[in-house]
Amino acid sequence: MTDIMSHECEMGFLDLFILAKKRAWTPDEEATFASLDQEARNEAVRQLTLEAEGIRAEDRVGADGVIYTAFWAEDDSEAPDA
Repeated sequence: MTDIMSHECEMGFLDLFILAKKRAWTPDEEATFASLDQEARNEAVRQLTLEAEGIRAEDRVGADGVIYTAFWAEDDSEAPDA
């Protein structure tokens, strides 16, 4: 059995940005992203997942009660045609 949490931990924000924009972020983009509050960061993540191919996102409530947008590379076995 595959642990879906292990998939979610394999990718970071920079990885997502590269997949979406096809380039690394600039220092200014990194600083801007780091300065976002959680709601704005979640929105940025959702937008990047729309731009990147094969990435899934889902809002989850953390142990601290805060909503985080989790994202991960979609496994072929999760695809509707699989």
